[in-house]
Amino acid sequence: CRSVCRRAIDPAVEPRYQNSRGAMQLWNSAAMERAAGKALFVTEGIFDALSLEELGFPAVALCGAANTGRLMQALDAREAKPERVILAGDSDAAGQGMNGKLREQLTTRGIGCAALALPGDCKDVNEALVQDRDALQAACEAAATAQEVQQQPTLEDEFLAYLGRRGGAAVMSTGIAGLDKALDGGLHAGLTVLGAVSSMGKTSLMLQMADTLAAAGRNVLFITIEMSRMELIAKSAVRGTKARARSLLDGKLPEEKVRGLISTYRKKTGGRVELCEPDAPLTPAFLDEKVSAFCAQHESPVLFLDYLQLVAAGRAGMTEKQTADAAVAMLKQLARRYDMPVIAASSLNREAYRPGSAEPGMSAFKESGSVEYSADLLLVLKYRTDADKEIKTGPRHLVLTILKNRFGATGESIPLDYEPEKELFRDGAAKAAPRTGRNIIR
Repeated sequence: CRSVCRRAIDPAVEPRYQNSRGAMQLWNSAAMERAAGKALFVTEGIFDALSLEELGFPAVALCGAANTGRLMQALDAREAKPERVILAGDSDAAGQGMNGKLREQLTTRGIGCAALALPGDCKDVNEALVQDRDALQAACEAAATAQEVQQQPTLEDEFLAYLGRRGGAAVMSTGIAGLDKALDGGLHAGLTVLGAVSSMGKTSLMLQMADTLAAAGRNVLFITIEMSRMELIAKSAVRGTKARARSLLDGKLPEEKVRGLISTYRKKTGGRVELCEPDAPLTPAFLDEKVSAFCAQHESPVLFLDYLQLVAAGRAGMTEKQTADAAVAMLKQLARRYDMPVIAASSLNREAYRPGSAEPGMSAFKESGSVEYSADLLLVLKYRTDADKEIKTGPRHLVLTILKNRFGATGESIPLDYEPEKELFRDGAAKAAPRTGRNIIR
């Protein structure tokens, strides 16, 4: 048994349903074999699928309205597919969102589908079975045998179904109050690119965001090309403590201390951060395969990539710009396909490294392919004052400037205090001093 679902007998008990920890698997996937050339019913919950099996209809439970990717992978792997799929989601927004998402994915695969019309005011299949078994039987037979009518949904219904598919994952707090405020609550689905010169703290900032999102229940895939997986674990484990990542990595801490740091980190994030250190060149195709597999197994996914310029060429003879363009295009495609935030670190052009150069702007990404055009959110991290002085101070006073925000205000500068030895970024608004010029710290 790979996953378990329990339901309270007493309807007053909360929560009514309780799943085993970790990602839930498809329930009753063997029903796809019995449904070859016939109708396959798909439900959200196990008890709904059990209700349909009770009536003699092959039924699979997704074990989560957002878990449609697993079903698509299972169908793609089968030569004998069902003639049609009956969408049996709950009558609420999440269930209808599931139906809409499945319809889109099935249509692209050439598999017909139809929605099950629940009798009366029933909220799900199991309730319909309890209230009127014969009515549910008739509704299922009608859905399985009726000629499919392609009815174009209204724009209102289409948009509401989109909102239902997104559920509560539309806005995700970064854990930094000033940044969340500037971004209307936090990170949104789409491509975010974070640019900075080397040794500024890009990786530490993204890793802190990743851990914050995981602690809030999001499933994070952090692909690291520049640093090792163990180095990232060390950074996260010592964040905000007196321990140092270098001491942890060098084995200078007692075993009990090491276990305590790692255990605390694991418990805070709930084991929802998957740190991926590719053992082969990370081409756009490899990136697509890895991320797609992760999203098929996890709800509310978030992708971090460190960093953009280290993505390998997809074929021989590609220039650096062509390689970067292909990487950006793939990241953008993944953000759209899975309606998730994708955050990628990026280097800046050579001009940004020259002493006395102007503050980094959109032009600083010119050598990074199509970043400035494709990114939904473009951020640049820089020192608030003289870089040589800030490097020697603790904490370092930085500022994160919004150069582009497709759905919000630009030009906002968020002051941050960075303590490298603690691997910790804090909101620096209380200590910020105003600056002259275009980007004013607020």
